[in-house]
Amino acid sequence: MGLIDFDVLLFGPVHTVLGETARLTVKDGFPQDLSALDETAGVEVLDGPSISTIRPAATLRSSELAEKGIAVADLPGAALTLNGKDWTVVSHHYLPTPKGEAQAQIRLILEENADGCA
Repeated sequence: MGLIDFDVLLFGPVHTVLGETARLTVKDGFPQDLSALDETAGVEVLDGPSISTIRPAATLRSSELAEKGIAVADLPGAALTLNGKDWTVVSHHYLPTPKGEAQAQIRLILEENADGCA
């Protein structure tokens, strides 16, 4: 049985159909347009050993970040504009995939900018 490329067969099509264009700017980097799944209405995030909270989020493809030359380590503190709102990336984590981080999705935990500026 051949290797399954989750990014090509699953995540790429999902982002093509459901993704929104987002502009991500990391420190010392140029703004880059990429596809993001808008989860700013909130997703459940584990906030300690047994406490969860609802936080705004967006999901990106790690392969698209790599294509754009964006290092995952540079995501915290980055500015994200998505669906007309400006956000700051507070933290991030990989969503599980059997093929590892190179074919994973990355969930960004966001905080809305109070002044409306990224």
